[in-house]
Amino acid sequence: MDDSNSLLLNIFIYLLAGLLAVPSAKRLGLGPVFGYLFAGILVGPWGLALIRDAEHIELFSRFATVVLLFLVAMQATPARVHRLLGDLISLGVLQFCLTTLVITLVGMLLDHPWHHALVAGLALSISSEAVARHAFNERYPTGSPLTETGHQLLLTQSMALVPVIVFLPLLGFDAVATQGSPWPPVVMGLLVLCAFGIFGHLLLRSVFRYVVSVGLNEVFAAFALLLIVGMLLLVEALDLPLELGALLGGLLLVRSEYGSAIRIAIYPFSGLLVGMFFISTGMQIDFATFFKKPLETFALVGLLVFVKAWIVRNILRYSAVPRQQRIWLATVLAQSGELAFVVIAMAITYQAIPEKLAAQLVLVVALSMLTTPILLFFAARRDKLPARQQTDTGIQQGATADSQVIVAGFGRVGRVVARMLRDNGFRAVVIDHNPDRFAELRADGFVGFYGDALRPDLLEAAGASQAAIVVIAIDDPEASVDLLKRVKREYPHLIILSRALNTAGQKRLLSDGADRAYRETFETALLMGEDVLELVGMSPLDAQAFAEGYRDTAFESVQPQKD
Repeated sequence: MDDSNSLLLNIFIYLLAGLLAVPSAKRLGLGPVFGYLFAGILVGPWGLALIRDAEHIELFSRFATVVLLFLVAMQATPARVHRLLGDLISLGVLQFCLTTLVITLVGMLLDHPWHHALVAGLALSISSEAVARHAFNERYPTGSPLTETGHQLLLTQSMALVPVIVFLPLLGFDAVATQGSPWPPVVMGLLVLCAFGIFGHLLLRSVFRYVVSVGLNEVFAAFALLLIVGMLLLVEALDLPLELGALLGGLLLVRSEYGSAIRIAIYPFSGLLVGMFFISTGMQIDFATFFKKPLETFALVGLLVFVKAWIVRNILRYSAVPRQQRIWLATVLAQSGELAFVVIAMAITYQAIPEKLAAQLVLVVALSMLTTPILLFFAARRDKLPARQQTDTGIQQGATADSQVIVAGFGRVGRVVARMLRDNGFRAVVIDHNPDRFAELRADGFVGFYGDALRPDLLEAAGASQAAIVVIAIDDPEASVDLLKRVKREYPHLIILSRALNTAGQKRLLSDGADRAYRETFETALLMGEDVLELVGMSPLDAQAFAEGYRDTAFESVQPQKD
């Protein structure tokens, strides 16, 4: 069989293994991550050995790692990073540093050199976002103090990966004799980071606006891919790890004005792409290490989970997470995760740890992830909040309410509504597909999503499941009706307010289920009429009362007839 047929066969095996293992794992309550790991173990050398080519396994693992890090970087949206720049970043850094320190000390007590123990501490301190996200989705609603704190702690750990990658060569003491001083790649990595931070966003903004102005989605997608591949080529030319290029490429895209559009475009594939990484990891787990020292391996896994859970539990005392929920969240974050595999693999490349220790660490990380469903079962018994309890939108609670109003369209109507909401303390999430208007709303500081509001994934990303109100302020009357019907069908809890161009449009929107519909020019005409009445001699109060009565009469005339 030639190479192309072999590659196709291997891809078929990966997909088939995932298709069989993931639903089975989910039925057992383990979640998709464990299904992908089992799939990798099944097709790998310690399973059925369906894929044996070491070179192919290494290439597949490399590709999966680069894709994973790109997706990790895409999680660091400007809004999430901005929310992080407060008490949570202090808690996240404290948690990461304390966990690294304790694990390093434990490693040194086990007679490992300090630099080997430090690598182990850096790797094992990073929890699994994939496992945590699944646990959050199963039990807690988005926006609750628990999920917000958990996501921010995970984001801090992910951001810590950037300096770890840059400075990791300094721990490769065994490589000095063969590879020379580790300082040149470290200095080059720091220079690339500085250039990225200073010039990347500024240069990207103008180029992206030009690309979007073309109006073709394929050109937009091509430029995003070009940027990613370009970053990988750049770091490769500078003899830097591809992992750094993947992180920087993802950060560049997500920091751009159109980062939300890119995140939404790749969202349907992100779970599968992360799954491919776990399959590649499962294929590389060395169970010979486990069979040699099973008791020691279990002891290390138990010690790791206990140390991380204890540290996180105490850190959460200074967070907004309710006391009765802290044990549950600490249990979710007690395992190590996918980024630990990345650090371990890079440490082998830089000869910062021996391969024997690396194999043991990979096994500990994998087994720690497998403990999560079991531990969560017991932790949930102490958790008083029912599964998937919905949060109150808080619209009636005044300016401090933590709610969302989705404004579809940032034209002359949507702009006014969004700004009024913001000025009164409410959080408005705006959707618009016009590049100029989108740039304006981002400049105004709104949370914005670039794209067509009719896209179901875009509505979901904008928070339609938790929002209380949607304001339809788009220009196209037919698109307004289509969006209204979709919202009524998929999000019946939402109150719908819609803009109409004329009386006929207002009647149609109301008959199709809008809670309220407003003619765009009607209020302007009312204000003009009220001023004219005052100018011809009517008192201001009488003129205002007449205008209010006229508005009520006009509104009743367009209401749909009830049976």
